[in-house]
Amino acid sequence: MNGKLYPFLLFLCLTIFTSSNAAAQSLFGGKHSVSKMPERGIVVVLGGGVTAVKSNICGSPSCNEFGPNVSVGALYKMTPYLGVSGQVDYARLGATEKGPQRPLNISFRSEVIGVTGTAVVNLLDSYAGGFGYRSLRKRFIVPYARVGAGFVYYTPTSFPGQGDLQDSQVTYDPARKYPALAVVIPFGGGLKFRLNDEFSVATELMYHITTTDYLDNIGPELHPALTKDHYGIASAKLMYTPRIQNKIFSRKYSRK
Repeated sequence: MNGKLYPFLLFLCLTIFTSSNAAAQSLFGGKHSVSKMPERGIVVVLGGGVTAVKSNICGSPSCNEFGPNVSVGALYKMTPYLGVSGQVDYARLGATEKGPQRPLNISFRSEVIGVTGTAVVNLLDSYAGGFGYRSLRKRFIVPYARVGAGFVYYTPTSFPGQGDLQDSQVTYDPARKYPALAVVIPFGGGLKFRLNDEFSVATELMYHITTTDYLDNIGPELHPALTKDHYGIASAKLMYTPRIQNKIFSRKYSRK
């Protein structure tokens, strides 16, 4: 994928985040928002987006080489407010060291596979209503927060100068043995847009704190004052609730 597309995709995600709730309700707030299906059960989640890294050689957007991200996972909705999720995602990180205070003049690329579990908390009830009243209408837009823990399996490569890894004739020696594992703590949130009982889409921003200083193949020996390496992901996700599952939970719900 052309690297010039990554800032565009990031801009697209942020634009969706700022969509008008009033306009959305006028388009999707009719009969499709009425539902007798309870907010519980398994949801399959597929996503894609862009990444940015904060490491020893790069701490700003100007030196980042935005990379792709893809993810697959599942969400179990326990209540209209609370769920738990598990996710496997791939992220490609990269950056180039720039500026007079960063004399190494190197670039890096890191392939990262993450496995995480998170708690998902809706900041609004999935159902419309208030003051103790809950209607059968579900909200079109629900903001949510996520926090959890997991691990990342990463393989970085560093090389001199600027440009792409494929164009480099020289790579630096590994700073440690790779692939390597590190603990990661993801947190962030997003907006979920309900289309119907089966499909929703979500835009999401997540920040990942790691316990490693080697995502860029440069350890604390060269930059002892800096913290561990972290990265962020801006993504869009498709969420699918299987129809058969909906019918099962609907029957249980109707007996109560």
